[in-house]
Amino acid sequence: MSSPLRPADPAQRLLSIDALRGLALCGILLINIVDMGGPIAMDRPMAEPSLASPDWQLWGFSQLFITGTMRGLFSMLFGVGLLLFLGDDDSADRPRLYMRRLILLFLFGIVDSTFLLWPGDILLIYALAGIVAMILHMLSPAQLVSAAAVILLLLSAWAGLEAPSFQPGDTVYSAEMLAREGAARLGGYWQTFDYMSYVSWNWTVNALTYRWIGDALAFMLVGMALYRIGLFDSRFEERRLWQMVRIGYPVGLALRLIHAVLVFHNDGAPTVVSGIVDQPGRLAMTIGHAGLFLLLWRKGAWPRLMSGLARMGRMALTLYLGQSLIAAWIFSGFGLGLWNRLSWPALWLVAFVILAAQALFAAFWFRGFRYGPVEWLWRWGTYGRRP
Repeated sequence: MSSPLRPADPAQRLLSIDALRGLALCGILLINIVDMGGPIAMDRPMAEPSLASPDWQLWGFSQLFITGTMRGLFSMLFGVGLLLFLGDDDSADRPRLYMRRLILLFLFGIVDSTFLLWPGDILLIYALAGIVAMILHMLSPAQLVSAAAVILLLLSAWAGLEAPSFQPGDTVYSAEMLAREGAARLGGYWQTFDYMSYVSWNWTVNALTYRWIGDALAFMLVGMALYRIGLFDSRFEERRLWQMVRIGYPVGLALRLIHAVLVFHNDGAPTVVSGIVDQPGRLAMTIGHAGLFLLLWRKGAWPRLMSGLARMGRMALTLYLGQSLIAAWIFSGFGLGLWNRLSWPALWLVAFVILAAQALFAAFWFRGFRYGPVEWLWRWGTYGRRP
């Protein structure tokens, strides 16, 4: 008779995965904070492109190193977590439990995109992409990479074909749009809730949702392939990590530089070429980030920082939802009312303060508890009994 299924013991966790997830969590906030603190549907500064503008300077840095890559790391690690959860025990009813886990994640996403006022929530997308990833999880590493490559090629073609339909004026808010969103986001809670829920609904029941699912799924499959070839195993050869860095960074930097320059000189609007090179450049840069991080981890670099990131990675779901809650209070009218009042550098400063507070919270929390609060609830819902 098989023993009942249980959540993983925190003492048996792969800390390098937790730390890398913590890094991704931090990077994601640096991107999200711009939409949390300003117009929700803009990924560029409001002003015309200028190299002298601190906002555009930060935009350029983000486009090269952070935008999309932190989400890429998070998606890859979601795929790794899927394999760790399902394991190799064919007698266990792991797929059923994992489906329950995804349903709960979907519900957390609904809460985040409505009550926590964050239409940019990614949990809904991960829950849907996770279903497909679970179906494909038995594929070999080569097959997983091939499937991911096909998806990314299709997404690149989609972006390239779509680009000519965008004009520079389409990428910025009109005065009327800015006033309408400002009235909602600087009003009371329920006024903001109505607006953000409307945005969330329209973004979800939209063809772009398929793109986001494909985006997340492709990187999940890449993460699963990397885990299968032993990336997080201590026996994984260091020279192969160096290969990830030496190939990932030059290729990624070249393609992302092309992307950023083309968008910048097109007054902030995408072009055919920028759309085509976006995904391969993002993948290469993400792989470079993963290789460099694991090299530093092996060498024991910055142990306090790494342990802090690992704690944050252990409670990533709690902290991710917490970021939405904190940002809602800082920027909404029922809180500090700082919406659309801060520059991009100032928004990043706010993000660093939030992350520092969350790092302290994680350190104190794990002195007395084994799981993050939302992670504990997630496990309870998954296994049907209190962890």
